[in-house]
Amino acid sequence: MSKTFLISTALLIAALARPIAAQDAPKLAFNAGLGVTTPLNPTAQYAGLSGNFVTGVGYNINNKNSIIGEFMWAGLPPNRFVVHPIDAPFGSINLYSLTANYRFQLDRLNRSRFGVYTIAGGGWYYRYSKIDKNYVVPPTTVCAPVYSYWGYACDTNDYVYSQTVAFKGRSAGGINAGLGFTIRISDSDWKIYFESRYHYAFHDNVPTTLLPVTFGIRF
Repeated sequence: MSKTFLISTALLIAALARPIAAQDAPKLAFNAGLGVTTPLNPTAQYAGLSGNFVTGVGYNINNKNSIIGEFMWAGLPPNRFVVHPIDAPFGSINLYSLTANYRFQLDRLNRSRFGVYTIAGGGWYYRYSKIDKNYVVPPTTVCAPVYSYWGYACDTNDYVYSQTVAFKGRSAGGINAGLGFTIRISDSDWKIYFESRYHYAFHDNVPTTLLPVTFGIRF
């Protein structure tokens, strides 16, 4: 996913949300942000640091409680600091998610511009692997978790199938939970937010675990 696409999407969503927010700011919830994704074990054994993009729209039940639907993209590039098996697959992996979340928030701490919130939820996580089309698993290669992570399968003798895999997608349910801080912009309903959230997706063989740290705007 290109940076141009992410920036354009964020600007478009913000432009569309602003007039809606002016009409029904107390009820409509919106957020959009970018940040850095840190993979955690076992994903950290195969993936390194990358970026993330998050956007969401929801409903403010009251001043403290909200329900938010979110889309997230996070990159999971090969971890160059980990030694893989010889001739291991090379390519890129992207994670996409659609989740429903509950958020509890305190918008003003001691009547200041600063606030804090917790958020948790779950939903659908899609891990898309794209492998060099010229890569072929060498014959009688012993199966290892790294091959399952990239989307290869093993036979009954625990050897990797000798085939070229161009791409592979895997869907799974997942959960998330995190903590965020907000700074109100002037006396408006707009806020700058900083958030760290743990995600766990129940993908086969190698679960997907990561900790995105996101910076953005919300109301």
